[in-house]
Amino acid sequence: MEKFYTAYFSYWKRAFFLLLAIALLFPSKALAQDVLVADKTVGAGVNEPDEQRFRANNLTLTNNGTIDPGGNRAINNNSGNTGITIINNAGATITSTTNATIRSILAGGNDLTITNSGTIQTTASNQAIQVKNDTNFTLTNNAGGVISGVGSAINFVTVGGTINNSGTISTSATNGQAIQVSEGTGLTINNNAGGVISADQIAVRVFDNNTITNRGKISSDYKSIDLRGDNNTITLKEGSILVGSIGLNATATTGNILKIEQGYGQAYFYETIGTGSYTVEDLSGNAIVKGSAASVGQGAQETVDERLGLRTFNLRSALKRYSVFSKDLIEDELYVEPFSYYSKRGSNSSILSYDNYGYGLNLIYPKSNKLDLILTVEKSELAIQRDHDVSNTNFLAGFNARDFLSIGSWKASGFFVAGMGWHDGKRRIYTNTTSNGLLDVTSDYTSYEMIAGSHISHSYSPDDKNTWSTEVGLTFGYSLVGDYEESQYYDWKDRRLLQGSIHIGEQLTSKVSDKLTVTVGGELEHRTVLTGREQKYVINGTGAESKNGQFWQNSVAGKLGANYSMNNNMVAYVNIDSRFSNLIRGTYGASVGLKLNF
Repeated sequence: MEKFYTAYFSYWKRAFFLLLAIALLFPSKALAQDVLVADKTVGAGVNEPDEQRFRANNLTLTNNGTIDPGGNRAINNNSGNTGITIINNAGATITSTTNATIRSILAGGNDLTITNSGTIQTTASNQAIQVKNDTNFTLTNNAGGVISGVGSAINFVTVGGTINNSGTISTSATNGQAIQVSEGTGLTINNNAGGVISADQIAVRVFDNNTITNRGKISSDYKSIDLRGDNNTITLKEGSILVGSIGLNATATTGNILKIEQGYGQAYFYETIGTGSYTVEDLSGNAIVKGSAASVGQGAQETVDERLGLRTFNLRSALKRYSVFSKDLIEDELYVEPFSYYSKRGSNSSILSYDNYGYGLNLIYPKSNKLDLILTVEKSELAIQRDHDVSNTNFLAGFNARDFLSIGSWKASGFFVAGMGWHDGKRRIYTNTTSNGLLDVTSDYTSYEMIAGSHISHSYSPDDKNTWSTEVGLTFGYSLVGDYEESQYYDWKDRRLLQGSIHIGEQLTSKVSDKLTVTVGGELEHRTVLTGREQKYVINGTGAESKNGQFWQNSVAGKLGANYSMNNNMVAYVNIDSRFSNLIRGTYGASVGLKLNF
């Protein structure tokens, strides 16, 4: 018996030493692992070939080099440990060729935290990060950080958790998802400015009770976001880009909300597909229509009255400047005045800001000492907040009746003009139907205008060099903008607008010398829209109505001009106008030129 035991022991002893020699001479990476029972830091430039497996709670693994175990998982927490922290710093890499690169799947795990500033990837048909049954999960992917998979980049089956992304989360799989929430609930996904979440098929797929807030870019060739359950909230913040439809599976039946906060006046069109239920909200105060989710800024429409009022003011100012020349004009002598102006408006909760540039010619032809023919040609550029530009070409033609009626020392004058305008618009909208999340839509439309005004004036000359003029007037303006379409999504119904204004002005004309005359004056005006405040329109087949704008304006204007007679046939002049109101921060106009006798 003793020999038997001796022989038996010798056999297993020899076998043990043989296996030990094989393990030392031919180490198996498939069996290699580094069991973590304390915090660990991988140094910069270090290549760690072993699987990192947690075996205790509240541990931190910090990587400054490379963790690459080949066919194994790079980091594994399948013992249900809590308080695990994984930090992958800038320039560091955590990778696997065949399995999920970072895996935490055993029930009971809690407070797993992953902070990535480097690269976490898998080169096989699997996930870069897989989390299952771990609660209160937190993933922070910093700017410059990359998380990429060939299956899903990130896969969750968990309750609660937060993803904060400022880097890139992507998958190269044809049918993969960048973030796949497989029946998990209560996940918060914050894609920050500069963050990118991208996939070929579905960028983000969630089930019940999840929150997605986007300030960066979520992109897919098919669905950017896919909702397969209830009570999910998607919020698109200002400047966020979405590429790919929003999918609503038939199982999504209640509580799903799409919130848009792209800023007041911003136009957008987000396509939804599927039969699932959802509601839409605009957090910036824009009117939003469902049938997908769309809105459009009213900038060009709600400025119609202001731009008509500005043309009215400019025309009245031109006629007043002309009145200084008219005494020296003879019948059949053409008055030509080039002009330019700049107008700027601020924004508030109901109107958009804009910059308006314009230039043109005023041509006045005296038919008699009381009747003039008028032609005004104007070109302007309107730059409206939220990437909306409109180029305008207008002309007005009519007559001016000077001093056609005397009432004591007061004299009455009036004018009437009518004309057309041609307008080319371009606005940039946010949409998930293009490859970059943006789309330029264009418009081409015509308007018709009429302006009529009259005033009474009184002149007082205390001496032979100075003349004071007081003027009180009433003006009406009418604009008709016909039906027109923008190149995609937006149709505008015709609009007829009538406005009225009353003004009172004072002007001093001083003859400084035989050749130089100077004028200085001021004016107060109140303007209001009488009819036509509503604008009806259609977005992708859904009708809507807007009453945006502030349809009255109080303004104060100042005028300064000088005329210099060079000889009997030529007069040099300069005129400057400025105007301020409760809406417009400032309007500045100028006319400089030579008056020639033709």
